[in-house]
Amino acid sequence: MTINFSDLVTLYRKVDIKESTQAECCIENDTTLSLIENLTSDDNSVTTRINILGGKLQVGEIINLEIRQPELSLGWLYDSIDKFIKGDFVRSLPNDKADRKPYYIKDIKYYSEDTNTPKIIVAYKAVRELLIRLESMSSYLDDSGRKIIFVGKQTFELHYDVSSNLVAFKTILEGLANNSENKLKTIKNFCKWLDVDDVNRHSNEKKSILASVLSDIQTGSQPLEICTVIENIERLYAAAQGQFDNYLEDFKYEKFVQKLEENSEKFISRVNDSISKVLSQILALPIAAAAPVILKGSSSNSQVIIYIALLVYAIICSFALSTQKAVLNNLISEVKGFETQGKLPQSLKDRWVIEKAKIYDLIEKQTHLYCVMITVVYLAVVYSFYNISSAMPVFWSGILFIVVAILGIAIYRKIKPKV
Repeated sequence: MTINFSDLVTLYRKVDIKESTQAECCIENDTTLSLIENLTSDDNSVTTRINILGGKLQVGEIINLEIRQPELSLGWLYDSIDKFIKGDFVRSLPNDKADRKPYYIKDIKYYSEDTNTPKIIVAYKAVRELLIRLESMSSYLDDSGRKIIFVGKQTFELHYDVSSNLVAFKTILEGLANNSENKLKTIKNFCKWLDVDDVNRHSNEKKSILASVLSDIQTGSQPLEICTVIENIERLYAAAQGQFDNYLEDFKYEKFVQKLEENSEKFISRVNDSISKVLSQILALPIAAAAPVILKGSSSNSQVIIYIALLVYAIICSFALSTQKAVLNNLISEVKGFETQGKLPQSLKDRWVIEKAKIYDLIEKQTHLYCVMITVVYLAVVYSFYNISSAMPVFWSGILFIVVAILGIAIYRKIKPKV
């Protein structure tokens, strides 16, 4: 027959403990008799560690039993709350909730599966949960030395082996049990604050803050004890919350709005400057083109020189305009990537759509301006070539065209951005 720890607990609660492993049990009825026979049978006694020392196995008789720690596959048996705290607390780390065994504490007759939990056990569970949360926020665990290591402004250790000062630890638990509405509530809230399973909840910043506030309560070179942490829990929680609130100031909605508006203004300013920077140069082309007409009375050689100068100026303008168009193209890429690279919160996405529409409208107008200006430049180039060709022999006009083309290609290759 399969033995469960709950079967053992049923017997534990019926016996009268005489010594650590000695107990008496009155066989009240057939159910109790059947339970004892099953637990002390040859097949089960090795697992249950319960043996009959004396007495008759029949209803109405009192028998003497030896009750020792059963096999750990069943659960834990503790003589007292002190031994429970001393043994269970250090086993909390490294924590594996799936491997938690049931337990029974003799002196307070408490079974871990009971629905009614004594106040001191409630306090103990809260402190144990706090220890687990602190370890999850630490840099690493030295479970052999019973130390949690934190790295902040300085490296320091949190000692959690309460066996060296069990009386003080139990006194703290009793104080928590009698003051459950205050410190216990703070401990539970602190545990909730320390819960950083979600990687998007500023876990690294919380770890840094925790290390800082813990180091503040450390006294001199003395190692920090878990008792000290519990005694200062209100101060720790308030300090951690205060520092975290200050940190979150940088993530307020208003600051994201300000960031969005500043970046939107920068984009608009840069778009306006992109093509407009060379506007004055392009506007000078019509004046330069009119100069030969004004000097029509001059010699043909003078006019050729002016047309050549106009041609060179138009080529320079074309390169300047192409550079600014490349800047405009880069701005388009930046605007497209701002939504993801700028890490805007979801609440500002709709507002960014409006701002983006304004920016794209300006980009479209600047693109139209570019098309008009590059057309003027090309017309100036054609106009210059035509007049130079008219004033020069065909041979020299062809030579000039080839030279200008070669120079243009060479200059373009020289100034072309390298990818």
